[in-house]
Amino acid sequence: MKLIMHLSGGNCLRLLPNQVVSKEPTKKAMILMVVAVAILSAPVGSVPEEADFSEKSKLAPHEISYLILSQSSAFHYERANDLRRSILEQQLNINNQLPTGGENVHLSHEIFADHEGSWAITPILKHIRASILKASHAGTRWLIICEQDSHVNVSLLAHHLGKEDYRQELFLGYPLHDREATIIHHFAFFKNPSSFLYPYLRAGIALTVPLVDGLVRALSSAGQTLTEFFIDAAHEFALLAWNRGTGNRLTSASYFCARRANGCAIYAKQLPTMLPAEETCNHPPVAGRERAEVTSTPILFAVKTCEKFHAQRVPVLLHTWARYVHHLRLYSDIFDASIPTIATSIPNTSIGHCGKSLEILQLVQEEMFRNRTLVDVRWIMLVDDDTILSPSALTRFLSGFDSAQDVYIGERYGYHLLAEDGQGYNYVTGGGGIVISVRILGALLRSCECPSASSPDDMIIAACLYRLGVRPIHSPLFHQARPSDYPPETLDPASISFHKHWQIDPYQVYNKWFRKNDETWWHSQERRRRKSISLHDRQSILTEAESGSSKSLLHSKHISSDNDSARQEQHNRLPHGVVNVARSHPQHGKHNQPPPTLETSTSSTSAALTARMIANDYHHRYQSAHISNHFCENNELQSNSNLLLNHPPQQPVEHSPDRAAGTSFQEPNIIKHTEL
Repeated sequence: MKLIMHLSGGNCLRLLPNQVVSKEPTKKAMILMVVAVAILSAPVGSVPEEADFSEKSKLAPHEISYLILSQSSAFHYERANDLRRSILEQQLNINNQLPTGGENVHLSHEIFADHEGSWAITPILKHIRASILKASHAGTRWLIICEQDSHVNVSLLAHHLGKEDYRQELFLGYPLHDREATIIHHFAFFKNPSSFLYPYLRAGIALTVPLVDGLVRALSSAGQTLTEFFIDAAHEFALLAWNRGTGNRLTSASYFCARRANGCAIYAKQLPTMLPAEETCNHPPVAGRERAEVTSTPILFAVKTCEKFHAQRVPVLLHTWARYVHHLRLYSDIFDASIPTIATSIPNTSIGHCGKSLEILQLVQEEMFRNRTLVDVRWIMLVDDDTILSPSALTRFLSGFDSAQDVYIGERYGYHLLAEDGQGYNYVTGGGGIVISVRILGALLRSCECPSASSPDDMIIAACLYRLGVRPIHSPLFHQARPSDYPPETLDPASISFHKHWQIDPYQVYNKWFRKNDETWWHSQERRRRKSISLHDRQSILTEAESGSSKSLLHSKHISSDNDSARQEQHNRLPHGVVNVARSHPQHGKHNQPPPTLETSTSSTSAALTARMIANDYHHRYQSAHISNHFCENNELQSNSNLLLNHPPQQPVEHSPDRAAGTSFQEPNIIKHTEL
């Protein structure tokens, strides 16, 4: 009865069983009354509940816009473009038409090509509002942000979002939390790390337009004071939305998933796990290019170390990942014959290491000119002595890239990305490893100088490459921190590196994440190498073995002990002190134990004995010695308050062999971001 009164505009005052008291009804009122009576008299089951629900929850294509966080490299673009095509095809199949007003699926590197911070979301919010959510898309209700390795079910997503109130400030996604306070999140919420939720971007997030508008206003008031460094886009975006407790928290939605499952509208696809050794690569190769053979030969690993850590860190790398590489160089502040190391002319610094890193790259280039065993090297990986990595995972990953191009790869961080002058830039953080193609080495060294020896090396290298037009390629497989610093959902089985020995056993980390794949891959490479050896060479090897030569624990590799004075003498020959560190694969059993011996082919028996003693002693005293070191010197985030691109160095570092060891360098305006 109330429905009839409402539809008739109030003309029907009262409706009794046998009597109607009313004003003179209008024609419109009579029509509405007839329609209402027809609805009320219809059978109960004539309007299915599901149909009514479907109509209410259905969203049109133009009501959802998508932003896929992408990169311009062919390797990543192909996957991002596949996702875009998938979403567009699904929309076409559902609605038989594409959204009006323009395409509603965007790749971040295309639409925001001029913004270095497009990957970090926060720096481009106002541009998102002005472009993706522009006036021609006035009917847009939701913005979906995901990654190239996300899977999107358009129909299911529209179904679930149709039940949400798009008029509210909503922030939906799959929730992550820190298990412990971590440096990659600036030790936020250290009293209760699990209390703060942030999204898994690969599982997708959904934002309403009112929320985006509110965040744009918040950014306008906060300005550049919000943050100087961008490390984890998801965590930093969630902090912006949270706004110190006065804003919006992430709301968990069951249809955003970390793994594929029934009912998931968006889920995070895992990168391929390590393939069998007979396979050629872990990822598809660049289109139109032949797939390279997976061998460690094309990579030269340049390790930064110092005398302080020769006894602590070097044995770890020699007895883990270094067993599976051909070209390894350890660069230190002194020459140590027991390892051996290559001495640089730069005194060790507790932070930065810019002068040292550039000299290391210079030494690598010099050796490549004269050392014929390095003729096939195509990649250089610059790592710290406490970087834990997998040569097999790295090699398979790099097989998807063209070393003939200018390539610069690792875990990407951002600096001053909120700067209005557009002078912010991205860089590959050093702890997880910096990979560059040999092709760009010469141009980098010719154009790059350090403001001081202790300037942050990873940032200076990035700034120099930026001027050359080379941008970093990001991969989540490289990690600046330890496995415990990341939510388990985000750690991929195909991971390449982790960083730090702080409060962990690095042997256990290596064994858990890398050892098995490295062993399998290396054995496969050895079988291939053996097949290529002539029968005569095989017989020579067998004869030598039968004559009593010891079975070494490590396979041969080249480690140069070339120091500054030797470089001048050996200019036209192989470097002085090039040795073969014999090694074999880890034996089954106690895999967290280092091998009992380390033998070299140098004439110095004492050097080998010293190395063996270092390695054996290190493992027994590891826990107490390292866990007590609450923070490693070179793990602090550093900030140069003067933009590196705008301020040329006043006193360039001199790469002179005879520079006095005690010479002091002008310190830049470097601030330790955090210090324990």
